[in-house]
Formats: sequence, C-alpha cells, structure tokens
Amino acid sequence: MQFSLTRTLLLSAVLCGGAHLRAGEPVSGEVEIPVAIGQVLKGMRLPHYDKANPEKLSLRFNADSAERTSEKQFSFQGLRIEIFDQTADKATMEVILSEAVYDRDTQLLTSTKQAWIKGEQFEAVGKQLEFNSKTRSSRLLGPVFMTITQMEEQASR
Repeated sequence: MQFSLTRTLLLSAVLCGGAHLRAGEPVSGEVEIPVAIGQVLKGMRLPHYDKANPEKLSLRFNADSAERTSEKQFSFQGLRIEIFDQTADKATMEVILSEAVYDRDTQLLTSTKQAWIKGEQFEAVGKQLEFNSKTRSSRLLGPVFMTITQMEEQASR
C-alpha cells in the first residue's frame, strides 16, 4: 500500500505525540469579535472574511457562549470553528472545543480540554489544542488519536 506524503507526515506527527495540521494558506486580517468587556453572548456565530478577498469566508466561529474577559482575551464555551478553503458551501475542516481562550495579540486560540479536529479525510482528538487564526494551523498535544479515512481509495490511484 502506498501512502501520500501528507498522510505519512501526519501519521508520524501523531505517533510522536503531537499533530500539526494545516487547512491552507494564511488568512490575512485580524479576527474581530464585537463584544464589550464582561459581556456574555449566547449562541454566537461570527464569520471572518479574508482581508485580501473580502467576499471570501475564511473562518466561522460558533459558540454556545462567548465572554470578553479583557481588552485582548475572549473566553468561549462550546466552540466550533469552521474553516473554509474555496467555497463557503461546506467547511473543509472543523475545530471543536468545549472551552477555549482567544488572545487577539497572538491570534492564538488555546484549550486545555479535549479537542477535536475534523477534516474531509481525517479526525484527530487530543488533550490540548493551540489554533493560530492567522495561519490556520493547529497543534494538538497528546495523547493524540487520529483516524484517517479513504486510505484505500487514495492508495489505488
């Protein structure tokens, strides 16, 4: 069976205790969350568009609740981030976190609770997660478990 280079690298990263997963090219522009300090939003759904192409949806934050804890930090409960590549019809990847904190300065979303990253051909679950909204890259920390689907279909090509 022949593995693609991407799958081999992903599998190697998982076996070494951490997975670095990328959904595409960097996103330009800061993620703006229009919430006053101390304010809690229930059922938040916040789109983020690419600065270079303002009509292209890049990310969409969906949260059961979001609170602005300071000028630079936001706290989320029940957060799901949808990541889009070419079209906004269907997310190419999702990041799912029960609790998370987003820092506007570093553009890092961190979670010390269990995290899921779901793509079209894989699902990864880790103990902790760091998600960079600028580069759209995620780092799962272990133990990490990954399931890769459609491997036979890819190997037969």
